[in-house]
Parts: sequence; C-alpha cells; structure tokens
Amino acid sequence: MVHRIVKETYSIEEVSKSIFTIDNMHNKSYNLVLAIHHFIIERDNKYLRRAMGLLSDIESDTIDYIKHEELSGDAGSSEEARLVRLIQDNLREIKSTFPMFDDISRNKTRDLQEIIALEKYAYSIEKLTNKINEIHLADISKGVYISQRFLSSIFTLFIAFSIAGILSIYIGYRLHGRYIIKPIDDLADATRKLSMGDLSIRVSSNDKTEIGTLYHSFNAMSERLQDYEKKLIDFNRSLEQKVNERTYELKHAYDTLNKTQEKLLRLEKIAVLGQISASVNHEIKTPLNSLYMNLQLLKKQGNQSGGVFEDREKNENGIIDIMDREILRISGILEEFVRYARLAPLTMKRSDLNNIVSETADMISQKVEQSDVRLHLNLSDDVPLFSFDDKKITQCLINLFINAINSMGNGGILTIETEPVENNMVRLIVSDTGTGIKEEIIDKIFQPFFSKSKDGLGLGLPIVQGIVEGHGGKISCRSKVGEGTTFEILLPTDMPPGKEEEDQQ
Repeated sequence: MVHRIVKETYSIEEVSKSIFTIDNMHNKSYNLVLAIHHFIIERDNKYLRRAMGLLSDIESDTIDYIKHEELSGDAGSSEEARLVRLIQDNLREIKSTFPMFDDISRNKTRDLQEIIALEKYAYSIEKLTNKINEIHLADISKGVYISQRFLSSIFTLFIAFSIAGILSIYIGYRLHGRYIIKPIDDLADATRKLSMGDLSIRVSSNDKTEIGTLYHSFNAMSERLQDYEKKLIDFNRSLEQKVNERTYELKHAYDTLNKTQEKLLRLEKIAVLGQISASVNHEIKTPLNSLYMNLQLLKKQGNQSGGVFEDREKNENGIIDIMDREILRISGILEEFVRYARLAPLTMKRSDLNNIVSETADMISQKVEQSDVRLHLNLSDDVPLFSFDDKKITQCLINLFINAINSMGNGGILTIETEPVENNMVRLIVSDTGTGIKEEIIDKIFQPFFSKSKDGLGLGLPIVQGIVEGHGGKISCRSKVGEGTTFEILLPTDMPPGKEEEDQQ
C-alpha cells in the first residue's frame, strides 16, 4: 500500500508538470492574442514578429506534449491528445490569416468579420487548455482519493497491530515473570542466604529447562559447601591443637633463647672489658716502663759520687721532664677511656649551630694555618635555633676537624656546611681533600680501638657517634682514596629542651 501511495504521488507529480505545460501554452496563446491586438491598433511589425514567434512556440509545445502523452499510455492520454490536436487545428487557422496582416500593414482595410474570427480561434485555444487542465485536476483528485484510502487502511492496520503487539508484550511479560524472573529471584534469594552462612538452603523445581538445571547445580554446590565446611571445622580443630603444641614449643624455645641471649650479652661485656683491659694494659705499660727506667736511672745517678754537679742536675731535669710527659700521657689515656666508657648526660639548651661551628673553626684556626689547610664555611641562614648540648657538639666538631687536618698532610681544603632538611632535621657536613679511607675498612672506623694512626686509641669516632646518637641523630661517612672523606651528621630540631632551659623558660 505504501508502494501504491508512492506511485500515486509520482503520478500526481507528472500531472502537475502537465498542468504547468498546459498553463504555459495558455499563457502563450493569451500573449498571442495581445500581440495581434497591438499590431492591429499600432500597426507595428514588431508585434507581428512576436505573434509569429509565439505561434511557433505553441506549435512546438503541442507536438512535444502529444509525444509525451502517447508514451505515457494513461487512460486520459487519448482525450488529452485529441484536445491538443484541436489546438493545433486552431493554430493552423490562425496561421492561415497572416496574409491579412500584410494588407493591414499597407493601410488596406480588411473585413471586420475576419478579425473577429481570428480572435475566436485564439479564445478557442484558451478553452481547450482549460478542458485539458480539468482532465488533469480530475486525475489529481483521483490520486489523492486513492492515497487517502490507502493511508486510512495503513492507519487501521497500525492500530490493530499495535493493540495486538501490546497484548503480546503483556502476555509475554507475564509469562516471562512467572517462568523466568520469579525462579531467578528465588535462586538469588537462596544465594544471599547461602552467602550469609546458611549452607542448608535448598531450592526445588521440576522445570526441565535451563532454570531447572541451574537449580540442580545450586543444590549440588550447597551440598559440597556443607561437606567442605564440616571438613574445615575438623581441620581447624586439628590445626588449633597443633598450633597450641607449636606455641608451647616456641614459648619454651623463646625462654631458652632469652637465657642464651643474656649469657651472650654477659660474655660480650666480659669480652669488651677484656679488650679494654688489654688496651689499657698495653697503653699504660709503655709509659710506666719508661717511668720505671728513668726512676732507676735517677736513683743510680743519685748514688754515684763522681761527676760534675751541673751535668748531673741537667740529666736529672731531663729525666724529670720525661717522667712528667709520660704521667700526663697516662692521665690523657685514662680520661679518654672514661669518656668512652661513661658518657656524661647531655645538657640540652637552645643554641645556634652556626655559631658553634664558627667558634670551633676559630679554635683550630692556628692548626689550620700551620698545616697549610684552607677552611671554607658554607653555613645556611635557614638553620633554626634548636636544643642540643653545645659542649658535646663542639667536642664532636674538634675530633672531626683534627682528623680531617691530619689526613691532609700536604695541605688541602676543609669544608664545613650546614643546611636544614625535611622532617625537622639539620644536616652538618665536614669534608676534606685528604688521603681518604679504604673501602674495606670504612665500616670499621666507628668501632672502638680501631685506628689508622699508630698513636691513636681508636676512640675518637666512637665517641663522636655516641654523642650524635645521644642527640637522636645519625652520622655516616663516605670516602674515596686519594680524593678525600666526607662525614654527614643529621640532628633533629625537635628534641625536648633540657632541665636548665625549662627553668629559664
């Protein structure tokens, strides 16, 4: 029916084109009459030429129209062709009267009846075009009627199928809800109960479709899960028993380990004390032997009766100087052992680290000049005031500065830097351009009694490490042989103040 409507639409379009063609012929015939009238009134040849041109155009249009109607083969085409041929007959009659216009142009009078007959032919053409258009309008009305009739049929079928579709959807929805949605909801509810721990849940269905298969699979899964739960309970009981047994064994092993650790700590303390005793014995025995030999020499010289008195006094003074130096050496050794073995408690107070570094650098300036060492200070202004033991930090700096100067025997550069870092910390860097430390011993430099120097006790860097760690900080070292050594100290700026500082506040 839609195809038929489209066909009628195309037919109406073709009829409309034909109406346009006939209207064009009608207009040309009307212009032809006007041209003839103007010629008769004004007797100007241009109107004659125009009339002849219009006449030729109308003849050409009639020929083309007849061909088009014969090819179309419509029912009304024969009638339209007949009327167009009548138009051609009238055009020939009009054309046969053109010799009359020559007489008019020569001012010769003509019979008025001939002129009136000429107009009759022209008006006849107009009437014929109107009849042709009446046929066209009838065709258009027929096509519109047929299209409206088919549209009404389509609308009726649309309503009928819509109602049938809505009913089908409703029935399908009810069936879908009953045989698919409800079983799935029941299965989902059973699944929720199963997930909450109810392993005894089962679903029943006699459905032989995929839903029934899914129900059977769910029931089989529930049964397996219930079996697994029983096995898991039995396994947990057995595991709990084994865990209790292993816990008792581990507790017994832990107690044994604690006792063994306590024994090891005691043995380690004894070993450290033995090492300290051996070191003290070694360090003090040498100056004591020297004191003993000089005392024997002094005694021997006192028993001698001969010799010059001045030479004797000179020798005695030299021996006394040696004894005095060795006694001072013994005292220094003992003091350094005491400082390492029992560090004094920290005296915390709010101070400026940059000032402490500058003052310490001034203290060693003379030794720096004597050792041909250049001192570079790069102290950041952003370092805040914070609490630390200025005397202990000064002791650390002096030890690091002296070690750095001693490592640069032929002169070099000693650089001290301070800067704030993240996490409320301050970085203090002491670097030199000395001989450096070998990689295989750099991990041992903070061990007590380890020293590269023959005269050193190996307690300087351990004391420095103890002071830094006492402040809650860290010290690290990196070095390269032939290029120098860098010590980096990190100190916290949020250490609590000491008792004296609290009293001052």
